[in-house]
Amino acid sequence: MKTVYVVTMWSGGRPAKKWKTETLPEPLPMGTGVTFISLATRLRVTVIGSVSVEEFESGKEEIESGTYEMPSEPGRLY
Repeated sequence: MKTVYVVTMWSGGRPAKKWKTETLPEPLPMGTGVTFISLATRLRVTVIGSVSVEEFESGKEEIESGTYEMPSEPGRLY
């Protein structure tokens, strides 16, 4: 499993746009937003304004699709 961050841009108290990224978004020098690499497009995104960042552990999709590999331990068979 890996960590995924969800960046949400807010407008009028409602979520306006969401992105996923695998790296922790970096705050902008002026402190009014973040910059990150979008998981979907692999492009750098800079969001200025009201932004929230949530951290999630991915894995549910990997488990459901059958691509998740159990960590192997020496001497243990799965």
